Amino acid sequence: MSEGLDPLSATFELRFKKAWRLWRAGANDTAETMAKELLLEPRLGRFHKAGMHTLLSTSSNNYVEHGLEAVRLYTEISDRNDLTEDERKDITVYLDDANKLLDKARQDQAKIDHQIQEKLAGGMTMEELHDAQIEEMNRRLDAEEAGISEHGPDSQSSVPEMTEESHLSSQPAVPLRPESHRTDNDNIEHTVDTFLGMDLDFDDNSPLPDIVRHKPGSGTKKDEDKV
Repeated sequence: MSEGLDPLSATFELRFKKAWRLWRAGANDTAETMAKELLLEPRLGRFHKAGMHTLLSTSSNNYVEHGLEAVRLYTEISDRNDLTEDERKDITVYLDDANKLLDKARQDQAKIDHQIQEKLAGGMTMEELHDAQIEEMNRRLDAEEAGISEHGPDSQSSVPEMTEESHLSSQPAVPLRPESHRTDNDNIEHTVDTFLGMDLDFDDNSPLPDIVRHKPGSGTKKDEDKV
């Protein structure tokens, strides 16, 4: 537990960092599950919410929506008048990275929309599209499980991990996002490094905690302002 943090704040900090460590290690499925669970916490602050939405904008489901929310939250934080110069620089970097991932998400969604139109024009029904999506997801899951069995549970697999099979039936019947979406995000490594190196803090007594107040390089923390 980080020094000076109450138990709830320390738990949020650890869960936030663990999700990003798993993401970096290629355990996308587990990282995304942790991010979704953390977002359900009513006392989670904007900074951590934005970080988890950023992570989920690299996922295979609702990635455009997550990207939009990450950009919205970082923009709200950057509009604050009481940020220090260093804090504003950090938030600007996070916002830029979130925008990059949002652009990528929109590009992938546009490709999928185009594929749908082509398949429908070719005579495929929406039910057939849905069945094809299920089949492709199962194929990726089988390949992922085979990789884990061969290399062990802690090994990184080259096959992107998929989640929420049960949730898929409620999603639009569309082709899956390209597998490359989880392997070409090297341009946000600096942001991930910063997340993992920061000593994050909350005002646990606030029902809606705001931005984490951290002085980069100083090792000191400020109390978080209330909304």
